[in-house]
Amino acid sequence: MTVRGDDEEGMAAVELVLLTPLALVVLAFLVIAGRLSTTTADVTAASRDAARSASLAQTYDQAIVAATNTAQASLAAQDVTCGNLSVTGGDPSTFVAGGEITITVSCDVHLADVALPGIPGTRPVASTSTEVLDRFRGVG
Repeated sequence: MTVRGDDEEGMAAVELVLLTPLALVVLAFLVIAGRLSTTTADVTAASRDAARSASLAQTYDQAIVAATNTAQASLAAQDVTCGNLSVTGGDPSTFVAGGEITITVSCDVHLADVALPGIPGTRPVASTSTEVLDRFRGVG
């Protein structure tokens, strides 16, 4: 039989007070990592979809418009809210039959609701995808 000494009374409360902030910080970092991971995957999928849509357009300008609309729709379907969504195309001189189109989708992920000191309010995420244009079709 062990007897607890008087000097150990209240130690569980002290340990709880000291470990709770650490546990909350670890939990917040897990939430941030999860949000960045899923948003990165969604932006990658949006850039892939946008590049495919752009490859079906007849002109470079139409390709950029199609890529922008597709990226917005793809992110909206995944309930991703981007700050400063940007869809840019690659070199227009490669938009020829048998050439390629490169689309970059950039998005700012909001982290303001995970309030930790030293964590920025937003974090940029970007992805680039390239699609080959059909060599047997006319490109304007």
